[in-house]
Amino acid sequence: MSLSTLLSELFSGGETAAESPDTAPEGGDNVPSVTVVHECRNCGTNVSAGTTQCPACEGEDIVTYSIE
Repeated sequence: MSLSTLLSELFSGGETAAESPDTAPEGGDNVPSVTVVHECRNCGTNVSAGTTQCPACEGEDIVTYSIE
């Protein structure tokens, strides 16, 4: 995906390949909130949970991070 295409989609409100991180619901006062991020290791694009190939760079190395 070219930079100009990406920028035009971002500013037009169109659908993009990037996804926002998932956040687990908070269960109580002592339970920390956990954010789960799925991203392409090649270009850093955030993707949805079941993605096997990056829509931005077509890389196949997708990693998952849990952030507390």
